[in-house]
Amino acid sequence: MSVFDHIISGAITASFVHQDAHCVAFMDIRPIARGHVLVVPRLSVATLSELDAPLHAHIWDVATLVGEAQRRALGSSAQHLLVNDGRDASQSVPHVHIHVIPRYRGDHFATVARMLWHIAKLPFPPREDAAQRRVLEQQARLIAAEMKP
Repeated sequence: MSVFDHIISGAITASFVHQDAHCVAFMDIRPIARGHVLVVPRLSVATLSELDAPLHAHIWDVATLVGEAQRRALGSSAQHLLVNDGRDASQSVPHVHIHVIPRYRGDHFATVARMLWHIAKLPFPPREDAAQRRVLEQQARLIAAEMKP
């Protein structure tokens, strides 16, 4: 089982912005930018090609809704939608997931630096503290309140 399977089952704490019968969306514990969300199908498969067409479309629809909610809730001006589809594409968790990374005006250098830092930290287990969880929960509440079908 992947870490995402454990999050979906409730065995690992996460800050959710969306949950439905087919997928979940929750805050990334190692955010590249304020409001970084992962959209993850409940079906445990490693690559996009293993998803059927309706589920594939659904997770992209949810990722789009998350991006729109980030703009309204956090004032982002754009989003990166990022998928590392397979191990050779630097997929660190063998479970399909879409990164919805908010971008803010003027954040170009800082975001590139955070992306590099994010990649450098991947081999090490994430550490979380109560203050970080409070921040993630607050961001999740703001984004969730703006999620519109």
